[in-house]
Amino acid sequence: MFSGMTRVSHRPEVFLNVQGITRRARCTSIIKRGVQQQARGFATPMSSRVCTRCLAGNGVRARQLSQVEAVTKRFLHHQTPVQVSAYKQANLSPSTPRPRSKPQEPDPKARKATYIRSATFTLLGAALLTTGYLAYSSGIEDESLNTTKFTDFNIISKEQISHTAFVLTIRCRDTTNAKNLAKYKAAWEHGLWSVEIKQPQLQIARNYTPLPPLNSADGETGELRFLIRRMDGGEMSNYLSKLKVGDKVWLRGPHYGFDISKRLGKAGEVVFLAGGTGIAPALQIAHKLLDGARTGDKPSIHILWANRKSVDSVAREELAGKVAKTVKDSNSLGYLSRSSLHDQILDSKNRHGDNLSLSYFVDDEKTFIGLKDIDAAMGGSISSRKISKLAPVDQNCRWHSPAILSASTDEEDALQGTARDCACPSRSPTSRGRNILCVSGPDGFIQAYVGPKRWFEGREIQGSVQGLVSSMKTMSKGGMDDWLVLKL
Repeated sequence: MFSGMTRVSHRPEVFLNVQGITRRARCTSIIKRGVQQQARGFATPMSSRVCTRCLAGNGVRARQLSQVEAVTKRFLHHQTPVQVSAYKQANLSPSTPRPRSKPQEPDPKARKATYIRSATFTLLGAALLTTGYLAYSSGIEDESLNTTKFTDFNIISKEQISHTAFVLTIRCRDTTNAKNLAKYKAAWEHGLWSVEIKQPQLQIARNYTPLPPLNSADGETGELRFLIRRMDGGEMSNYLSKLKVGDKVWLRGPHYGFDISKRLGKAGEVVFLAGGTGIAPALQIAHKLLDGARTGDKPSIHILWANRKSVDSVAREELAGKVAKTVKDSNSLGYLSRSSLHDQILDSKNRHGDNLSLSYFVDDEKTFIGLKDIDAAMGGSISSRKISKLAPVDQNCRWHSPAILSASTDEEDALQGTARDCACPSRSPTSRGRNILCVSGPDGFIQAYVGPKRWFEGREIQGSVQGLVSSMKTMSKGGMDDWLVLKL
């Protein structure tokens, strides 16, 4: 009567085995839910164990119960054929738990290969960590001047030249003096170089150019001197102006600039337009090219120095023959009328004679560096149009091509080393080279005479020559082809 249904005594709960999953439910709800789902066209797996009391109480007919069970069987056969066929092959019912397979033993060779790979990566990681730690430790232990971190120096002297300009002399600690002396020597042999000085409160830094040593003995003391001018609104210069003897400053470097010797080659003229503290790199070039060179090999260096006030024109009276002071004293304003910079300029002029000339220009006196002054310092490149005695320039020459120079930075010369020599064609190597026109000072000063530097792909390159010198090149009609223009 009831196909496949087994009548049992009433129990409030029964266990349903659906696709091997045991569920708990009341038998009354099973019949109602099964009939409803079947009527809607859905098949819900259900147990065949339903009590007689629930059958009679719900008024379920035998035909309906047989339909529900038939739908349940079709569900198992059509909806989950893979699982049902697996039960049949194993001669198991859906309610019988499936036996678990025994875990497979790993291959000894695979286990060995895995161990070797793990050991290799472990050793490699340990080696990298050790290398990084040693590099980090060596950086910490090196407290001498370096290009990666700032090191402290002591201020040992401060000479006030005017109400805005002063010379700051610093010295490293005795424990780092030997290392620093070697680095100073290499920097002075290169020629142009600078260091960064940090403002610790604001965590900013600016580049400053050291003045050359006064004599060979000063080069062995580990001292560095800087000409600094306090500017209105200048965070760095105002910070340095407030420091006193005994205070500390933090430096990083050295940072090398252009290789003047290679760019000059066998040419013999250097003209330097210096604005304010821009006299420092001019004196560096004079120190590089004139000190230690033989008399016949010395080039001619002409410095045109512009300042806003006459008090900043150090040693102008002495060079003009108007004053001849021999001792250091203070003028009525309390400034030193004879500073170490004053002595250095006079000493350089006395030792090098006609190979070094210095002309002064003062804004307050309405004297400015003009086209005629530059032309005269360059030997009349515009007015006389002298015939070139230098070899023509190869446009691929790293040292003398204006096109390559315009796309270069100040620091790139030091990276070339001796790997790349002059590529300019010449039957006589003595004619290879170019005269140098340098401009250094505030940004507005440089821009007025040769145009600004330009940022390109994260680098500050030289850029094209503009300003007053660009007009000179147009007027000279080839008379300035022998000159390279460097923006410092």
